[in-house]
Parts: sequence; C-alpha cells; structure tokens
Amino acid sequence: MELWRVWLARLFGVSCLALGIIGVIVGFGDGLVWKLGVVGWFTGGTLLGVVALLLLADEFSKEQRR
Repeated sequence: MELWRVWLARLFGVSCLALGIIGVIVGFGDGLVWKLGVVGWFTGGTLLGVVALLLLADEFSKEQRR
C-alpha cells in the first residue's frame, strides 16, 4: 500500500470515465428529468480527472527525487 496515491489516481480515473459515460447517457435521454444535468456530470468527471493527474504528477516527482 506504499503507492496509495497511484491507486487513488486510478480509482479517480475510472470514476472520471464512468461519469463521462453517464453524461453521454443523460445527454441522449431527452424525456428523463435529471437533477444534475449533462454539464454537471462532465464537470464532475473533469474534476476527478484533474485530481487524478495531480496525484500522479505528485507521485512521479516524488519518485524522481529518490
């Protein structure tokens, strides 16, 4: 469990992909009423993706210093 940041970044990456897929489904569902619109799903996915990239960059810089 030494590389917990990498595992967390992977989890966030998978969550980002899932939120993007849900956003596409919401975008195609015209008759459905969603409390969080298409923009909200994509924004959530983008935020998780950015956090995942930051975690991976932090882990990479830590490994480079060793």
